[in-house]
Amino acid sequence: MKKRFHLYILLSLSLFCLSVSATENPPIETEIIEIEAVDETLIPKEKESQKKDSSQYQTTGQWEFALSIGYGQVESIIGNVDDYELYLLPSISYYGENFFLDNTTIGYTLFENSDLYIDLVGRLNDDGIYFKLDDFGVFTALGIQPPLRDPRIQPEDVERDISYLAGVAVNYTIGDFDIRSGYYHDVTDVHNGYEIDVSISYGLMITDQWSLGMRGSAIHKSKRLLNYYYGTRPEEALLPAFSYQPNSSGTNYAFSIDSEYQINSSWSWQLNYRRTFLAHEITDNEIISTDEPDTYFLGIKYRF
Repeated sequence: MKKRFHLYILLSLSLFCLSVSATENPPIETEIIEIEAVDETLIPKEKESQKKDSSQYQTTGQWEFALSIGYGQVESIIGNVDDYELYLLPSISYYGENFFLDNTTIGYTLFENSDLYIDLVGRLNDDGIYFKLDDFGVFTALGIQPPLRDPRIQPEDVERDISYLAGVAVNYTIGDFDIRSGYYHDVTDVHNGYEIDVSISYGLMITDQWSLGMRGSAIHKSKRLLNYYYGTRPEEALLPAFSYQPNSSGTNYAFSIDSEYQINSSWSWQLNYRRTFLAHEITDNEIISTDEPDTYFLGIKYRF
């Protein structure tokens, strides 16, 4: 009930803001519009496919810096831990002819035509972010919730390193739909695990200023990755009964909605919502308190 109420309030505020903007601002020439996600997985984005309407994407060869100010929450997945509040979301991106950078994701396009492209991609593994509690400013910037420890786990004995993944991603465009699949392996020798993800995205321009994007995705995580991040070793638990090791790989599923309303060339309203469905190999751990964490953000973005 709490989630539905928050989402109702969020959508109501968004529609109100958009109606005010539409009244106060006459139609303007279509500007660059970028759809972003808060996450975690929200995660850093890879290069999106080239649409027929090129005005939706930033100019090739140009850096883009932006800062979003507003309010949002990332629901904690750890028991007895409050949800994490978001106020600022900075972003940086660059898209060249082949090389691209989007926050902590980097890539190089090996092949591209009107419907298909293949990328080499490096990206930060979001599972490791949860275990680095020293710098909360980094978590805020990335839009990721760093959960505190459950009291059944001894904080001084728990240590997990952040890993970086690299691999190959293939994107195919069918009309307004983008189908993307990728394989990413640990290249930092942290857990030597891997992820395989598949996503389907749909984007459209509701008006010349208003964009809407929807995405459904599945991320399969290897047993080594899950054991490293979500396994609780006997020496880390206060009691042996609280130790846990996933016995297989697992798959997370997610659905997200991202929208922007362009006020002018620099300012735009921003709305992001994401729900993740955690694999039971993760939720079977006693310290995990929810199966379906939500993330949302509503604010205004400024492009420098």
